[in-house]
Amino acid sequence: MTDYRLEQVADYLYTIELALVKYEAKENGETYNKFFGGIGSFKRSWLKQARNKRI
Repeated sequence: MTDYRLEQVADYLYTIELALVKYEAKENGETYNKFFGGIGSFKRSWLKQARNKRI
């Protein structure tokens, strides 16, 4: 069960970092905008939380 949780955390952090790369390259699709919001709200909420939790 511990390995599964570690995989989920790694997947979450990877997804957030990939979203940042796509936002910066302006390759984000409508799905990213619907889920995360615009780049400003993404950086203020999702990215900030993920970076605070990184080890």
